[in-house]
Amino acid sequence: MVDGKFTAKERAYLASLPAVESVSASHIRYADSFRIEVMCRYNAGESPAAIFREAGLDPKLIGYKRIERCIARWKKQKERDHRGGERASRDDLRIIRHHDLMGDDTQSSEMESQDMLSKLTQAQLIINQCDELIAKQALRIDELERVLRKLVK
Repeated sequence: MVDGKFTAKERAYLASLPAVESVSASHIRYADSFRIEVMCRYNAGESPAAIFREAGLDPKLIGYKRIERCIARWKKQKERDHRGGERASRDDLRIIRHHDLMGDDTQSSEMESQDMLSKLTQAQLIINQCDELIAKQALRIDELERVLRKLVK
């Protein structure tokens, strides 16, 4: 890295990694699967630098600060996503209360629409939680397979 910019050789190397979706002279865009893996492993107590290093993203190449910023940004995004789900539920309740004041004709069709929206929001939250659990389990399986391979050798 020269003056905070990746050289052409470094960009070619980074672009070849499965963890990297795209790379420019100054930015790296990580694959969604890598982000999920990093956050699951980070939440399980692993070192961010070690996780990145294992993916071929040596902190000496990309910079420790870039790793710290990624973790902070991804944690903040997860919090925003979580709050967004809660906000949708609160908004659903406000709309439902508003419908209580309306007439029966308008209320029934709009309530059905609102019920569907509420159910979709809840389903999305459940799917996100399931995806995170699946990712954690996949990481644990991968870890156990690595240990097993070492024992077999």
